[in-house]
Amino acid sequence: MSNMRMILLEAALVAGVLMTGLSASQIAYAAPLAAAATDPQADVKIDSMIRVERTAESENGETITELVDPATVKVVPGDRLLFINRYHNIGNKDVTGFVVNNPVHDAVAFVEVLEDWALLSVDGGQNFGKLPELRVTDGEQASRPAVTSDVTHIRWVLPSPIAPGASGELRFRGTVK
Repeated sequence: MSNMRMILLEAALVAGVLMTGLSASQIAYAAPLAAAATDPQADVKIDSMIRVERTAESENGETITELVDPATVKVVPGDRLLFINRYHNIGNKDVTGFVVNNPVHDAVAFVEVLEDWALLSVDGGQNFGKLPELRVTDGEQASRPAVTSDVTHIRWVLPSPIAPGASGELRFRGTVK
């Protein structure tokens, strides 16, 4: 199979996996620090989606960015993707200490996280921090500062309680490799 065909298959896989939703793809998962059956954190539901960012020219000549459902377009290497995790507290109690972990798929190059308080991992989700604080080990002893292409996971620790009925979004961008 040619490299281009493999890349296109990976792009289709990324779009397909991400569109299947949270429980099927495990792309993002709620990771309460100590969840129990009666824990109100179980009342926070997450829906994951992906959108392809496409630029177009408006009638007056301005460049606009549209968010397109990947099921409606051909997704190819280089396409910009917006990953969205929507959360909603369907319970009747505030939820504190809520954590969302989101692995970055191998066929996606991480670009940026839209919430500046999010934490990143460059070691498969073992350690998290801000990108300038992270280092990547090359070989046995040598290390270098981490860069965006090293990011393997994103973690959001919601800074405020999620009130009953409250909802929000956690987002990051990537490109199809």
